[in-house]
Amino acid sequence: MSFIPVLPFLRIMGLLAAPQDLPYSKKLLLRVLLLYMISGMLVLLPGSADFFTAVILLLLDLLLLTAFLQFCLYTRNTSARFLQTFMACLGVGVVFQLLALPLMLVLNSAAEGAQTNNTLGGLFYLILVSWQVSVVAHILRHAMNLIMPLSLLLSFAYLIMVIFLSNQVVGFLASV
Repeated sequence: MSFIPVLPFLRIMGLLAAPQDLPYSKKLLLRVLLLYMISGMLVLLPGSADFFTAVILLLLDLLLLTAFLQFCLYTRNTSARFLQTFMACLGVGVVFQLLALPLMLVLNSAAEGAQTNNTLGGLFYLILVSWQVSVVAHILRHAMNLIMPLSLLLSFAYLIMVIFLSNQVVGFLASV
């Protein structure tokens, strides 16, 4: 057996599978969580002021994802689906972070005058984020038995919450 079965997460990213298609495995969840933390650090470090800020942002991301999923699943009386839903979000998050890594490196290293590269990189990043919002909405739709427009609204609200709180934390850490 491989370290982590990649195909189920790719199928979820293609909206072809749901979180309940993943095995209910705490060992697999821990492996996916480890990969999520490693890939998250790879993406955060080039754009962060320092290692401490990157670690804080990664921990904030995990805390927000955990709390958001637990709250949403609790409100729909589907808390028993947390492990597979959390694992699905983490697994697709790893793939999205690895896809974003080259873009983040290009955007962070682009010269001030390279406006075309920044614009094109920003467009690809927007497409990647839009795809991720759609995939998270797909996961939420299946985990919570929702209609897609409502799960899209939840997914987008989660994205806005993460961006807002991350910016607040970065601003706070920069002022300290």
